[in-house]
Amino acid sequence: MDNFEYTYTSAHPNAQALMKEDFYFSPIEETGPFGSDDGWEAAYGFRDWRVSKKKASPVDFLIELIEEWQYPFFDYNELDASKIEAYINQGFLISEADILQQIQTLNDINKNNDEASGIILDEKQLRELFLSSSTGMNGIYLLGQDNAIIGIGFAQLVLEGGMDSDIQQLVKTAITRQLLPVLINRYEPAFRAKRKQQLEKMLEVVNKVNS
Repeated sequence: MDNFEYTYTSAHPNAQALMKEDFYFSPIEETGPFGSDDGWEAAYGFRDWRVSKKKASPVDFLIELIEEWQYPFFDYNELDASKIEAYINQGFLISEADILQQIQTLNDINKNNDEASGIILDEKQLRELFLSSSTGMNGIYLLGQDNAIIGIGFAQLVLEGGMDSDIQQLVKTAITRQLLPVLINRYEPAFRAKRKQQLEKMLEVVNKVNS
């Protein structure tokens, strides 16, 4: 059984020289490369993918992964704060088929709970519930995309001791994007300073890779 984990001891010597703090390898530190759900899945998925794609660009895996997750498109290279804010605030485009499927799911849950709660929602109410819960999701999708980019880049560093230039540039952009006020200020003030510090440390590492 493969018990591999992204740890300091399992890392390439080049990664060990650059990633000296615990948060880099933490499976629960949200800002760390492997601590978010998206970053963790991307990093371990990349390792499996790399077995048969040793010469391919990690960006190829990133594209496949985001398509598999069905995250709405956002330009990997975009750093314009106004465009980022517009993307975050726009409604998520949902097909009628997806809406109907989610309504059926909510309806099944509602039927199972109606006897206990005494509350029964009709189809119109279920539709409004689903659409309202989808509002603002683009901010979550953008964070997930950036976490995936960062997770893949750092996974390559840990596994191989470097980053391909194209994924390296995307990791720099993703971290820089997450440091913009439009995104960093979405966090509670108590956590904001810690996240900013960790992102800046990660950016320093990426800038030193391959140098």
